[in-house]
Amino acid sequence: MKLILLIVISSSLILGMEILKRKFSLSVALTRRAIHISTATVATIAPLFVTKQQLIFVCILFAGVLFAGRKHHLFSAIQSVERHTFGEIYLPLGVVVTALLFLPQNLEAFQFGIFVMAFSDALGGLIGEKFGKHSFIILGNKKTLEGSVVFFGCSLILTYLFYPIFGYQLFLIPLILTITEFCFIYGLDNLILPVLGAYLIHFLI
Repeated sequence: MKLILLIVISSSLILGMEILKRKFSLSVALTRRAIHISTATVATIAPLFVTKQQLIFVCILFAGVLFAGRKHHLFSAIQSVERHTFGEIYLPLGVVVTALLFLPQNLEAFQFGIFVMAFSDALGGLIGEKFGKHSFIILGNKKTLEGSVVFFGCSLILTYLFYPIFGYQLFLIPLILTITEFCFIYGLDNLILPVLGAYLIHFLI
């Protein structure tokens, strides 16, 4: 029952945003980030109600559906972007890898890694696209200084919220994550960031 509920909730978030986009002509920049944040947030809560194996099953299922949907342009709310990216597919796969490595033994590390991907990455990307004026092209993908600053700030807040410390880790963890996000393209940051974030919290705190 809980597994079915997880599938229904995740599906509703994606399909609901797809309907809103088509009805109100919302920008992909907004709908993509809204789905990014909401589905990743569900993933952070899911281990409290479903097993590790069930979470992995659901994530692999959605990765497959989203990959198949690319061929038929079914999910314009997350796939109608100008740049070449597989970020929507790497997101659930990032959850899978992080779950395999850190659940159930270290739930907080898992949640921190997913939250970094959910909020830091999404908000940094949104601000960078909308307000970024200092841009750099890395292998055909545009990154902005403004987006990276927002990413660092969000990661700093998350680090403090999860582990209220005042040592070097408070700044080192967000810095490493920001540099990593800046370097990866094609949406690979959605696969790498949650794993790296979880590892940093696990080993440095």
